[in-house]
Amino acid sequence: MVATDELATGAARVVGTKAVAVGTAESSVCGVVPAVVVSPEDIDGVSETLRWAHGRRLAVVPAGASTKLEWGSVPPRIDLLLSTRRLDAVLEHRHGDLTATVQAGASLRQVNNRLRRQDQWLPLDAAYPDCATIGGIVATNDAGPRRHRYGAPRDLILGVTFARADGEVASAGGIVVKNVAGYDLSKLLTGSLGSLGVILEATFKLTPAPPTSRTVVASDLESSMVGRAVSAITASQLTPSALEVQGPPFSLLARFETVQDASERQAEETVGLWRRCGAEPQVFTGAAEVERWKAHHDMLWCRAGDVFRVGLLPTDVPDLLCRFEALLGRHGLDGYLAGRAGTGVLYTRVGTDPAASKLVVETLRSVLTPRGGHVVLLRGSPELRATVSAWGPLGDAAWVMDAVKRQFDPNAILSPGRWPLGEAQV
Repeated sequence: MVATDELATGAARVVGTKAVAVGTAESSVCGVVPAVVVSPEDIDGVSETLRWAHGRRLAVVPAGASTKLEWGSVPPRIDLLLSTRRLDAVLEHRHGDLTATVQAGASLRQVNNRLRRQDQWLPLDAAYPDCATIGGIVATNDAGPRRHRYGAPRDLILGVTFARADGEVASAGGIVVKNVAGYDLSKLLTGSLGSLGVILEATFKLTPAPPTSRTVVASDLESSMVGRAVSAITASQLTPSALEVQGPPFSLLARFETVQDASERQAEETVGLWRRCGAEPQVFTGAAEVERWKAHHDMLWCRAGDVFRVGLLPTDVPDLLCRFEALLGRHGLDGYLAGRAGTGVLYTRVGTDPAASKLVVETLRSVLTPRGGHVVLLRGSPELRATVSAWGPLGDAAWVMDAVKRQFDPNAILSPGRWPLGEAQV
């Protein structure tokens, strides 16, 4: 292992003294403190830093706002935390084509503030939207409630510019919605947790910004009633931008973001549908609606506890809700669940007791894995991570993921340990 002062001196020769700092507890990843934090001011600086690190087989973890660096497995060591925060420009907004190209370090909030000048937006609502960066959102494929209508980053990305592990800069995809068929590197890099390359720029397809919004909320629902209420929406002609479940006790939230007449009509129709399912819904608008969605986010992400992402068939959601509630009650555990009721992407937060969290994740995996579902650890204590695999069974995808990692990063210097398998020691 190279000494910290030697790394700092070497990095300073590449990008300048002002772009280099010694790692601290505040810059740690799952408790692993980086030796050096490097913050290049441009793409050339990122490229040269990687070229230098590659030649010395240094362990490099790319970072933006660091809101999701704990996702995935724990890196065995971090020689360089490579920050893209200084690459924060909206490079081009082609409002006539509904596309935009932005740098990785720009925050989602910053990007949408710029796009709304032309009444357009990037319809993502990732965790920590005020500070989460575009690079981090793409690297984690993080999508919030609006995934129901607009999809995840992988569905919206058109092109990407990235730095390879050896420092070479490459581009993939294009700037138009229709693209040529073939191997889509933009989508491959999306969700790769910085293990295949360092994202520098991304091009997205946009949508017109909706002028109004209203949300229908049904509370105190049993799991079976949740299933009926969700089915009533998905079987109708309604087009909610979000259809969320939260609890226990369980509630459903359906958001309609469109012109005023359409949002009013769809909200009224939803109220009628859910009343026939036995619920007593309420309609929220204005500041009350904003606060309701903020609370929905904060209950999951802004409270202490271990967090897991659960993927399953939408038809299996009611059964999971029932099992999760029973599991908490049987063992006297504190827990919370929230997520996409219509797409089967849910998140669970439990307490900070490693034994209790292990029980929850192993129980859920035993139920979901045979059905093709999965449970991934996103946030957890070192004690929990020492006893529970972050990813769980990978099945037939294992050899493909291993081959891709070796092709893009044969020396395994990028985000070591975060990739589910196939990591060589740097």
